[in-house]
Amino acid sequence: MKLTPYKWQNRLIRIYRGKGVIKAFAGTGKTYASILLLKDRKYKKTIVAVPTRKLKNQWIEELKKHGLSDVVVETFHILSKERSSGLKCDILIVDECHRSTSPVFKRLYENITSKNILGLSATPNKSSLEYCGDVIIHVPLEDAQICDFMVYFHAIDLSLDERMLYDEYSEAIRRYLGRIRSIDDGDKYDIRKRLDSMIFKRRSLVYSAESRIPKAIELLKENKDKPTLVICKRIEQANTISKITNLPVYHSENTDEKALDDFQNDRISALLSVGMLAEGYDKRNIKCLIIVSTAITEAYHIQSIGRAVRLPDDAYIHILLARKTTDEKLLQFRKMYNHKLVGEFSTGALRPKNPWIEQYYISDEYSIDPQGRIFKRFNNFKQYYKGNIITSELEKLFNDRGGKFRITNENFVLAKRRGKIIPLGMLHEPLEKIRPTKVKPLRK
Repeated sequence: MKLTPYKWQNRLIRIYRGKGVIKAFAGTGKTYASILLLKDRKYKKTIVAVPTRKLKNQWIEELKKHGLSDVVVETFHILSKERSSGLKCDILIVDECHRSTSPVFKRLYENITSKNILGLSATPNKSSLEYCGDVIIHVPLEDAQICDFMVYFHAIDLSLDERMLYDEYSEAIRRYLGRIRSIDDGDKYDIRKRLDSMIFKRRSLVYSAESRIPKAIELLKENKDKPTLVICKRIEQANTISKITNLPVYHSENTDEKALDDFQNDRISALLSVGMLAEGYDKRNIKCLIIVSTAITEAYHIQSIGRAVRLPDDAYIHILLARKTTDEKLLQFRKMYNHKLVGEFSTGALRPKNPWIEQYYISDEYSIDPQGRIFKRFNNFKQYYKGNIITSELEKLFNDRGGKFRITNENFVLAKRRGKIIPLGMLHEPLEKIRPTKVKPLRK
């Protein structure tokens, strides 16, 4: 059956000029758009780089389905090895390109000489944009042709001991945030390290909340007749559920390929995973997705929930959130889906609020001067950057007088005005450095 391309897929063919990234929610058709481009441009030699063997097999199947048999598909792991040095192609397609820029995997860009490059990702990061080019196609969730699934947000409670420890960590985080706000930039490094450590401890506590396990088992029993994928954030958590339910697990310490194949081919009804199947996995008849624990960043949430866009319309997604913790921040995304709240969440979590406060204070600080020049201050020099698409937004916000702003790990630009933290959008074009300028020491 011949597929009818979406408008954005046809637009890619018209506007692609040799470099760029497709930013689109999982399951919206990035692979098919790439195949349409390959067929239109008739490249003689193509290399597709992917993060996992599973994705490699899926790409080979899709290419074969559309009559493209002369395309090389290989994993980041193989393409970053020394034996891949010297490879040449007319176009390099990098799937899940946000994962291609680790210290090891980024060697693939040195090994492969390509005339053209195309990156694919739901959540491209700054480094991947440096290698693959700017975002040239953006397909937001509201424009995606996705299934009409239902998302249930389940409220769970911390135990008394967990709650006491959570409150202790939260108080320490508040103290560190207060100190960061009140001291000079040069003295913030040590405090930020302590702050990051405390935030990590608090998140680990929330991930491992004891009540997640009995709730996950309850949901597994309720959905025992449905093909079910369970996603955890901790290996110990998945192993415990496996021991109680006798369900197989698939994670970095137990890459059970037989269990994965059995699940893929409906020989078993459920599989437990730890993040590894959160992206790039494509079993289309899953009727139930249980997210036992999840990161609260937008990028990870999009990748995890992205499994759902490939599910049938009658599928259900269950997300477990710990009440009165940072978990409740995910409720800000609830209106993206058909959803129901199960249990009582904090009243404040359901009210519109600024989700960026904590991110602002742990992000890297930059400045823009009255002349519109972006720079970052170090101990003895300023690192200047070339003009960026975000420059005009910053100038408008600061009324051309200059000011400070921050860039999060996920490339969101945040600024503070009149005590309010304002998101200015995603930094699609990475900041490009200009030669450093020495700062003369102040005379005493």
